[in-house]
Amino acid sequence: MEKIIGENNDERIYEKTNKILIGAALYFLISPDARDTSFSYVSSVLGTEGLSQLASKGISLQLYAVISTVSAIIYAPFVNMLLAVGEEAGWRGAMYPILKEHLGTTKGRLVGGLIWGVWHWPIMFLAGYEYGSSYWGAPVTGPLLFCVITSAMGILFDFLYEKTNCIWVPALCHGAINAFAGVPILFMNPAYADKLLLGPLMIGVIGGLPLILVAGVICKLEMRR
Repeated sequence: MEKIIGENNDERIYEKTNKILIGAALYFLISPDARDTSFSYVSSVLGTEGLSQLASKGISLQLYAVISTVSAIIYAPFVNMLLAVGEEAGWRGAMYPILKEHLGTTKGRLVGGLIWGVWHWPIMFLAGYEYGSSYWGAPVTGPLLFCVITSAMGILFDFLYEKTNCIWVPALCHGAINAFAGVPILFMNPAYADKLLLGPLMIGVIGGLPLILVAGVICKLEMRR
């Protein structure tokens, strides 16, 4: 286990966290009005009951944001890793090797990412998973964009798995992304809640741009081999 959760894996966690932060920062830079440091979006999500519970424990919205961010960096990735390892074993451990054997590395990863994204479509269409239901082009553009993101994420995760031959590594990175993905929402203006198609989350066009660029570099390197 020390090999799995060592310095190299800690570095990978922070690398993935940086990609999320860069994407969110880029989104807020392009859309400064989307940023709200009063945490009104969190307030609207928690509701009166949630805010009362925080107040009863002496936790302000500012402290709640700090706790959420710190936990997303320190321990949440490892907790989420345990939840993600089964999914990674299925996708990267079982399906991707078969696809790569028949289609080649790059095409196999792209098709695998497409399948991974489509697998989420039922809950996206039925429950507005990830993007809600009031974004531009709903309910079609969200699932299509999500497939682009899962393809890019799948390329990165499979690249890490291939280089380390350890399924815990992509599981840890998967857990880190899940843990930290919601942090940018803490600073989002509620008026922009229907614009998740753009950002600040990694599943948005702008928020996910760093991930897409990294995946593109990996594909280019693979094609040169």
